[in-house]
Amino acid sequence: MPSEKVIIVHFGELWLRGRNRGSYIKILKKRMIEQLEGEAFRLESLYDRFLIRPDSEESLEGIKSRLSSLFGISTFEVSYETEPNLESIKEAAGRAMDELADFPVRINSHRSHKGFDFTSIDIIKEIVALAESRGIDASNHGYKSNIYVSVTKEKAYITNKKERGLGGLPVGSSGKGVVLLSGGIDSPVAAWYAMKRGVDPIYVHVHAFSNNKDAYDSKILNILDILSKYRKNSIVYLVPSHLFQMAALKSGRYELVLLKSFMLGAAEKIADKENAELIFTGESLGQVASQTASNLRSEQLGIKLPVLRPLVGFDKEEIIKIARAIGTYEESVKEYKDVCSINSRNPKTHTSPEKLKEVIKSTGMRKIISQSLKISSRESARGK
Repeated sequence: MPSEKVIIVHFGELWLRGRNRGSYIKILKKRMIEQLEGEAFRLESLYDRFLIRPDSEESLEGIKSRLSSLFGISTFEVSYETEPNLESIKEAAGRAMDELADFPVRINSHRSHKGFDFTSIDIIKEIVALAESRGIDASNHGYKSNIYVSVTKEKAYITNKKERGLGGLPVGSSGKGVVLLSGGIDSPVAAWYAMKRGVDPIYVHVHAFSNNKDAYDSKILNILDILSKYRKNSIVYLVPSHLFQMAALKSGRYELVLLKSFMLGAAEKIADKENAELIFTGESLGQVASQTASNLRSEQLGIKLPVLRPLVGFDKEEIIKIARAIGTYEESVKEYKDVCSINSRNPKTHTSPEKLKEVIKSTGMRKIISQSLKISSRESARGK
């Protein structure tokens, strides 16, 4: 029987989840099927991995590309599936070798089933002999490529390259979280890190447009398009800021921290509606005036849900590097009228919760939050 190309997907961290392992793997399978929508394939479970059978070479390439954006998998590889005997393994190893451009090559072999009349050493010897018959140097020293052989009771799998996955947990395995999304660089990166730890994001964007449609048609939806590579079919709430801006006219140097309090208050109400348990922001400690320790403390006044800041210890260059890697940077730096770019004159860098409580009361901010949510809109991110 000739070898067939398949894709093997490894769970990595999920395999360490003990008795809860099954539920994590079930969620990963669901996310994988969503991620691969439109591709032609069959999906099979193989104990500690998934096996994907693409219907064509074109589907195989498309599946590989999409798997690179799926949280919850450690590695994946295109393998030749064949019968678990030396002749079939040699034939498939020869095909894998034909695809290599750099030599020497190292031969790696592992048998999860020990009931055959040959060992891993026998496999390595046969493939080394095959390489040498082709004038290829097979060595454990100075090698530039690999051939990997994995033998199970039913089949053998041979590959020449392992692709690194995103790792982390499948989106949804840690429940839902509201992500405050601005038009800047930081918050999309924070959203990415939230998803990496299994959080299903509900995005909230507080905007400075006169209506929600203009916000929906802005670069914010382009940023969400990019983030949808990592989680399809997400939801975004568009919350206008004009009521806040009118109420905050007399807040003076407290406007920035008051804005963050407004955003967190809106986020918590939306979290209650969406059954979310966490709030995420893109704040980094000390990066700007509103992100000093005392201001971060004060802005959470009255908020009962945990407010998580994945970027709290990152500097700007580190955040930019990650934004480039995940694909959001170019959109994030485009000109945009972002409500977070309020430039208060000499903003407060130290605010006590007691003083902010007074400002919140004097501006009627709790009522402003409720009124703003009444004129907000809940939209589906378009996705690509």
